[in-house]
Amino acid sequence: MRLTAENLTHSCGKNPYSCLSDPPKRANNTRIKYLLYQSFWALLDWLYPPACCCCGKPYARICRSCLAEIQPLQEPICDICGLKLAAAGTCLQCRSASRSYRALRSYARYKGVLRKALHHLKYGNDIALGEILARPLGSMLETLCWEIDFIVPVPAGIAHRKNRGYNQSGLLALPVALQIGKPYRTDILFKTGSNRTQVGLSYTERWQNVHAVFSADPRKVANRKVLVLDDIRTSGATMEACAKVLMENGASQVFGLTLAQAFVD
Repeated sequence: MRLTAENLTHSCGKNPYSCLSDPPKRANNTRIKYLLYQSFWALLDWLYPPACCCCGKPYARICRSCLAEIQPLQEPICDICGLKLAAAGTCLQCRSASRSYRALRSYARYKGVLRKALHHLKYGNDIALGEILARPLGSMLETLCWEIDFIVPVPAGIAHRKNRGYNQSGLLALPVALQIGKPYRTDILFKTGSNRTQVGLSYTERWQNVHAVFSADPRKVANRKVLVLDDIRTSGATMEACAKVLMENGASQVFGLTLAQAFVD
């Protein structure tokens, strides 16, 4: 259904924007928020026509042809960490070392169109890509049926936020939260330590690099089921570090979701 002011007024019985904070209509409010969010980006596309970030074709942030090249990861995968396996079950690493998260999943391989699009999102200031890249993640969560209380992005450090002006994980997590009707929270998980960028580090260096750089608010996370969302999973070290600090501060379960899955030697 096309979003119009008349449709919203009919649903709310009052000013369409005032129903966004009306608790009795939470389900409808969630749908309205997501439609408003999508409409905002659609309006910007109309005012400032985009070009595909991958091939340059006009009038699309990512054209349909390029989107079709993104191939979702296929099973069988590890029940816990989500890495590819020859047969269904739990991988050797997850059997030999316990994980702080209950499960970790990624949408597609970090290559080709997806790699280029994420590079534009992270380094090209192309923040409009967040909304379109987040769509399959919401669909994934509806299929996975994880019981979660809220969604938190992997937090960015102060220097990162000053240099880039935004957190790319948040640009993915917010529309996913709106799509599935769960709260989006940035007041629970924090990056309080400083570390080097993970780019270019070995597998072992990545795990060492994220040690003790995150913190969580125990008052807000206690006995809650948390979904942590990030853009790229490589070694899994960042997601494990986030999940570990959340569990140490009282979370009952932590799940992890990333848009892309890369690999490191």
